Amino acid sequence: MHLTLLILLVWIAASYALAGAGFGATAVGVALVVAIFCVIVVHELGHALVARHFGIATRDIMLLPVGGIASLERMPDKPMQELVVALVGPAINFALAGLLWLGIRAGGGTTDLAAASSLGALIAAQLYWINVGLGVFNLIPAFPMDGGRALRAVLAMRLGPQRATDIAARLGRVLAVAIGIFGLFYNPLLLLIAFVVWSGATQERALSQLKHVISGVPVSAAMLRRVEAVTPDQPLEDAAALLLRGGLNQLPVIEHGQAVGVITRSDVATALSHAGPSATVAEAPQHRVITVSPADALDDVLDRLRAEPDAVALVIDHGLPVGVLTAEALASYVALHQPRRAA
Repeated sequence: MHLTLLILLVWIAASYALAGAGFGATAVGVALVVAIFCVIVVHELGHALVARHFGIATRDIMLLPVGGIASLERMPDKPMQELVVALVGPAINFALAGLLWLGIRAGGGTTDLAAASSLGALIAAQLYWINVGLGVFNLIPAFPMDGGRALRAVLAMRLGPQRATDIAARLGRVLAVAIGIFGLFYNPLLLLIAFVVWSGATQERALSQLKHVISGVPVSAAMLRRVEAVTPDQPLEDAAALLLRGGLNQLPVIEHGQAVGVITRSDVATALSHAGPSATVAEAPQHRVITVSPADALDDVLDRLRAEPDAVALVIDHGLPVGVLTAEALASYVALHQPRRAA
């Protein structure tokens, strides 16, 4: 959520900078943008470090010209852990705001932007309000803000994760509509924020429903059982023939009895166009392989695949590949069984 919120914050900061031209509009604007990035880095690191304490890795922290976001491998399964991970971000913003307030007061200054008497006082006051704004906005109890995750965690303690997610997602959609209506009359930029809030709430609810449907279901129930394999030194023509003849989309690459990768139709086509028909499987681009057992739970495998989006799950039984779990196979299983599980 911080990504879209920062679009608004940078715009506000630029407006203040232009209004305070007496202090040097360019200097104020540049200083604020740099400071905002620092605030966002600290905020996201807070989420990442607390998640790491609970054994959850962070794939990356992406910084863009308009903000950033920490991509956790998964959210904690325990509601109390999710509550702590969600609240640490706003808590950091309020702590920074408190430190800024103490510094401003100690220097005899004020948080009133109009009363700032120097460039440093103006920047400090704006950073104070930016941190307050970030903390308050992210505590709104609706997805995908931190407050929405905190609300879900609290509700999940009594209602269960599915019902809790439904409530938080609905509040997120209501918030999106409110922001969108406000943006139509006052600021078109808010329409972008409304769209992202709506999308985030919808995606969170869809993911929750997906995990509910596949909870406790073994991999064997959804995997594709037709498996062909190739070795790294086989000609690419052999791989292409296997894919076409079997109507497959991917082939495990097996070397000395171990799965070392997976090649898809597009991988084979790319290698053939660049290296020609004499190329071997080893020369084709490959996807990472995640080995799972037929008895593994689908929801656990889904978390692993979300942590490595480019990977393919290969099902191994007694040392032999017996199936492949793809996004298409998982979607087909959910489409067939969602009404039954929901009932």
